[in-house]
Parts: sequence; structure tokens; C-alpha cells
Amino acid sequence: MKELMAFLLLVLFASSIHAAPGDILRSQTLSGQPSSGVRGLAMDWDTGLIWVAGPNGSSNIIYTTMDPVTMTTGTWLAAAADLGWIFDIGYGFDDGGTKYLLMNDQYSPFTKMIDPLDGSYDGQLPDYYSSGNYTNGCTVDWNTNNVYISSHGNPYVVYYYGVFYYPFTSITGAKNMGTAVGWDHLFILRTSSFYTIEVYEIGGAFIGSIPLAAWPSDNYVLGLSCGREDAVGENETLFFADLLTKQVHEIEVGDYTTPGSLTPSTWGEIKAGFVSTPDGNRSPSSSFLTSLK
Repeated sequence: MKELMAFLLLVLFASSIHAAPGDILRSQTLSGQPSSGVRGLAMDWDTGLIWVAGPNGSSNIIYTTMDPVTMTTGTWLAAAADLGWIFDIGYGFDDGGTKYLLMNDQYSPFTKMIDPLDGSYDGQLPDYYSSGNYTNGCTVDWNTNNVYISSHGNPYVVYYYGVFYYPFTSITGAKNMGTAVGWDHLFILRTSSFYTIEVYEIGGAFIGSIPLAAWPSDNYVLGLSCGREDAVGENETLFFADLLTKQVHEIEVGDYTTPGSLTPSTWGEIKAGFVSTPDGNRSPSSSFLTSLK
């Protein structure tokens, strides 16, 4: 009994000093990653794996999946040569029964539909932002098939609903380099000089801003994906990348799955010492933006 109590106290102490929302839990260079590093990330809610992609030289985009628990990767595949220099990606856009990877490119058309099975370029979404502003963040809401995109130079974050784009929010200063939908929320990653993750309910209500704790001012960030559920206590995680170290980073955010939890929790529980598995990931709910139609 004494040994058990000592163990529980040790775990409780460890959970009391672990990272809080905004802290980086892990940073890693992925095995076999693109020469310019990962630029885009997207959750596959069917498998619990994360699609990652980046430029491996000029007009040479490679992609694969990453296990969010171990951060190990699968076999890297080459996307169509029609892509130039990609940014964030989304996954799960359903067109004719095929779930596509959406890759935001430097060249128009900016959001290209890539078949993950063979890397073929099968179509595109209409352009919204200008070439000078860049089309950066990209994510798919699996329940509505809406695509949320953001821009480095344009403050508007918008969503694509089959034919047209609709405004979701406007963020002063822009620099919105990544988007991710999960757990009934939209997450938006902002780069220099903001270095925050803006959190919204999928219905449009602003929840709060999570600063990237102690992030270097010259370390440009981009790409965003939902990560592990209940990874630190009841808090979820996200994954993003950066241009300086070319690593993929896991960041703790808030508790967005516990009923009645509306704000990020700031400390973990005893279970924070244990690793959750991808099987615990759930698809986002069916809430929909109706007020901005």
C-alpha cells in the first residue's frame, strides 16, 4: 500500500508540473521528411493518423502519414508535378466519394485536390486570396465538407461551401498560417510576430487566444492539425511545423471534449502520465456555420 501511495503521489506531482496550454510537448524531425521540411498537416479522422507534406526540392512535393503517438511516418509518396511550393494541407474533402488531400500551393489554382492513393492532381477549389496575400491555412470539416482557409496577408478566414466562400472571421494583422477543425472548434495558427493559436467554436464564437510559450521570435510557423485527445490530463494537442528547424511540434491546447468545458484547462490529472492512442480520437461534431450564410 505504501508503494502504491508513493507511486500515485509521484504521478500527481509530475502532472502538477507538466506543460500548460501553449507549451510545446515534443519537437521532432520526421524520418525521411522533405528537404525543406514539413509545411502542411491534416488529421485523418478515420485512422487517427496525420497526413504531412512538404517540398522536397522545386516542384517535388512528397507526403505520408504520421502516427501522433510515436511521430513515426509511413512511406513517403510523390504528389503530381503540377504543384510548386506548398503550404498547409487539409484532408477528407469528399468529391464523388473520394476523400482528397487539399494542398495549398504558391501558384494558382492555389488549393489543389490530390488523390492520396497515387498523388494525382484531380481538380481544384476556386481561388479566394490573391497571389500576393498567399493561401496558407487549410482544413476540412468532415461533417459538413466545408473547407476553412486562411492567409498570410489577408485578415479574413473563410470557408468554402460547395460553390462559394463565406466569411468566418477577420483577424487584425492576418499572418494566419494554419487551420484545423476538430472537437467542435476551429483552430488558427498565427506566425511572426503574433505566435498564437486562435480558438473559435465552429459556430463562430471566439473562445480565446493561446500564445506559443517561449517561442523564438525568428522561428516562422506554419501548418496545423488536430492531434491527440486527452493527451495531457483532459487537454487535447495540435501539431504544427516551422521553417527554421524544419521540425514538427506538438503543442498542448485545452479541453474541448469534456461536456461543459468551455475554456482551456490549465493543469493535468493523474492520467497525464500515460500516453493515449489514436483510437481515442473522435470526429468533430455536426455543428454548422449558419449565421454567416
